[in-house]
Amino acid sequence: MSAVVRMRRTGDPSVLVLEEEVVGSPGRSQVKLRQEAIGVNYIDAMFRSGAFNANLPFVTGVEASGVITETGANTEGFAVGDRIAYFFAPGAYAEERIIDVAPLVHLPDDVPSEIAAGLLTKGVTAWLAVRKLHEIKAGDRVLVQGATGGVGSLVVRWAKALGATVVAVGSSSKLARISADADHVLASDQASLADRIRAVAPQGVDVVYEFVGKATFAASVQNVRDGGAIFTIGAASGSPEIDGELLAERRLKVSHASAAGTVKDAMLAQAATEVFDQWRDGIFGEIELQRYRLADAGQAHADYIARKIGPNPILVP
Repeated sequence: MSAVVRMRRTGDPSVLVLEEEVVGSPGRSQVKLRQEAIGVNYIDAMFRSGAFNANLPFVTGVEASGVITETGANTEGFAVGDRIAYFFAPGAYAEERIIDVAPLVHLPDDVPSEIAAGLLTKGVTAWLAVRKLHEIKAGDRVLVQGATGGVGSLVVRWAKALGATVVAVGSSSKLARISADADHVLASDQASLADRIRAVAPQGVDVVYEFVGKATFAASVQNVRDGGAIFTIGAASGSPEIDGELLAERRLKVSHASAAGTVKDAMLAQAATEVFDQWRDGIFGEIELQRYRLADAGQAHADYIARKIGPNPILVP
């Protein structure tokens, strides 16, 4: 028998219940994993609460790392004993699982399983931002709204390492986390945000990475230069109100980006390689993990949503 955290209804963290199950054998293009660490992400809570639809009963969680214990007939490139991690494959809150090979990436020997589980989803999303949506180059002016979050803080550090001038906006209680990583650090929960951004970036920024949404979007529009770009990657405060006529008049590019829908196959392998390279080179700084037992997934959700912990909780089976 193998432990699994399953939800049979949506709701608060108490719906996450530890159960036992028999995990069978993998299908043709699948492998069986013994999971060593499981990442906890905001999207997990969206599934749990019912904000995102899921067919019940449901096992939430989209990333983990572990070891392959059995393979199907068509799993070229993956073998028993391989250390792997995966990105956006729902069903992660389990001791063992069956999974298709498509979302799997090989885990380098020097990358611990726990680091992989806490970093891959956020790192791949940051990679999409700085390498694909707008390929950051030296001299770019970048605004990151939601810079103290898990992805936002990685974007700040990566953009700075690529030579950009970075304006980082985040919660005042967490600004110390990124105070040494950006050129300008501003509190989002103080008055006149747009004016304070303009004071440090009077020419406007070239690109905005928007992780907050409704609460900060107006300030983003006011401070991106004509012809610049805003990428909405998250919407923690709700969907922004968009004035299409104003955007067209100023030639602003505004688009929503989803790593889950974009980063696949060869692109995923490339993204994972670059993410692990950045971690190895110290660009991301220390990845501080908050460890919970798999059985305590509900508590991990409660602490994470209440912001009692940092942005990198993991479950350890």
